[in-house]
Amino acid sequence: MFKVVDNLRSIEFGTPGESRARLIDFIVNGNKRATAGLLDDYAKESEPIESVGECLAMLNNDDQHVATLRVTRVEVSRFIDVPDEFALAEAEGDLNAADFRANHSDYWSRIGETVTDETQIVQVYFELLTHRLRPLQSSDAEWIYQACQDTEVQRWTQIPRPYTREHAKSFVIDQNGELLANAIINSRTGEPAGVAGIHHIKNGVATVGYWIAPQARRAGAASTALKILPTFAKRLGDAQTVRAIIAETNAASRATAERAGFKIARKSAEQCPDGATQTTAIDYELTFERFN
Repeated sequence: MFKVVDNLRSIEFGTPGESRARLIDFIVNGNKRATAGLLDDYAKESEPIESVGECLAMLNNDDQHVATLRVTRVEVSRFIDVPDEFALAEAEGDLNAADFRANHSDYWSRIGETVTDETQIVQVYFELLTHRLRPLQSSDAEWIYQACQDTEVQRWTQIPRPYTREHAKSFVIDQNGELLANAIINSRTGEPAGVAGIHHIKNGVATVGYWIAPQARRAGAASTALKILPTFAKRLGDAQTVRAIIAETNAASRATAERAGFKIARKSAEQCPDGATQTTAIDYELTFERFN
């Protein structure tokens, strides 16, 4: 079975040591945006191949989740049929499919795998996300407390007012009844950017929420979190739809949902806060047909 880290299936590149560090550097600091695997390995591990829209936890040599990758395309073909396009996207120095076959045949041979022209190869294309999600920790309480003093966080969320350190400490322990609450972490800096999670999953619909600390806004944190949450929803509750209920007056949050691929589904049956009042809300939804 593939390791599950921070509620995501993990992905490990190359072999532990220098090889893995080099490939991670190609992804984080270069243009590597694809990877290849043997179809037989999925069967051995009793794992399905990756699906478009699925998010994966990229692990370093210390098994730490250093970045999240989102699958954009998956192809399965014979080794002999792997195209030049894939070799270039994999960005490991291969200039065409012939280079890919020569180098990967050598690699798989060194780790004890026999590969022929007929061997089925899984080609996974992906994007590197700017942020990752991880479970809340006790050390998150202070920055959550500070962020929740912000007038915008208080305007659009249902956090207590005033928001105290005790509220923050309680939240990181029991998540205030949320099904799942995660810190949004900038993958390059390691700095926290906000909180995103799943309120509940009912009848195949996962309702999600998020807020961003003032210093981390306009850096893609919220829209990235919304790209990751559907994978959580599918893993945790076999959800088929992800729903974000957003105040009609919250133009910034509505734009964020749209950037993440969510569409207006309907006027919501619920209301959302806009400061001290409750206002009309819109249901934004993403169905799994859009990312599977």
